[in-house]
Amino acid sequence: MNKLVNLLSPVSRRLIAILVVGLISQEIFAQLTVAEPPMHTVAFENAEGLKAYLRYNPDRPALVSAHRGGAAPGYPENNIHTFAHTLSYTPAFMEIDPRYTKDGHVVLLHDDTLSRMTTGRGKVIDHTLAELRQLYLKDVNGRTTPFGVNTLEEALQWAKGKTVLILDQKGIPALERAKLLVEHDAKAHAMLIVYSVADAAAVYRYDSDIVMEVMVPSMEALAKFREAGIPMENILAFVGHKAPNDPAVIAGLHAAGVTPVRGTSFELDRAYSQGRIDRGELHEGYRALVADGAAMLESDLATEAGIALQAAWDAVQPRKASKE
Repeated sequence: MNKLVNLLSPVSRRLIAILVVGLISQEIFAQLTVAEPPMHTVAFENAEGLKAYLRYNPDRPALVSAHRGGAAPGYPENNIHTFAHTLSYTPAFMEIDPRYTKDGHVVLLHDDTLSRMTTGRGKVIDHTLAELRQLYLKDVNGRTTPFGVNTLEEALQWAKGKTVLILDQKGIPALERAKLLVEHDAKAHAMLIVYSVADAAAVYRYDSDIVMEVMVPSMEALAKFREAGIPMENILAFVGHKAPNDPAVIAGLHAAGVTPVRGTSFELDRAYSQGRIDRGELHEGYRALVADGAAMLESDLATEAGIALQAAWDAVQPRKASKE
């Protein structure tokens, strides 16, 4: 055998090596199962339990939404392994990005093209699920991981009893995503991001149990949801990545029992990732947003946000107890 290999040209030997490594990698991938470290879980028996939990409550730590599932070195966006990694540090909801494949399946990928986050090329919609299954996901540093593309169905099955998935739009209209939640009996552990009052009203008419994260930058915007007949218990309010221009909106949401959500990806998270602030400043920034009234942070650095917010909460508990 060695004599035969030695007779081959260097190019041929290299091609054989690549094929062998590829076959081994495929076998490893086929055997991969999601690691289940000790996790901080969030679970509800039904949609009513989820709605009750998401009502604004100042007497608990602020909640964390892991943007794209909490990607980190070695852990790619929108992947079940990454969700488990995030939950090993902190309880968190998982913001995810569903997209259609060429053959009508729904997979979790943020971009409409494959090159940034996978080993593939071209558009997601131009590939079948079987073709996407041959790809590997890349982590936040662009390194290839052993993890493959997940379907929405897989994610919904995995999330039950562990977390709540927040489905962004990404080419799948609100009502179609609502039907997917009903189809998979996932209303207690999944919800939707909805970008207009009209779409939110259509989802509510279709199924009054579905919880939605909607855009509420002002009290005027909140009033429009009320006028459309959408109960406040059915919504979370994303107020923006920066402080809202309407100074009354945070207090107004609190009074309505609605949880205000602030995004941290564009400001704090980016500043830390680029080295412009240190970890202490990052954590202080998260705590400042909560002090300003945010009750959920949607963060690219969900593990850091969760650690910072829990530490801040733990620090105030002895003082509260002493006053009582």
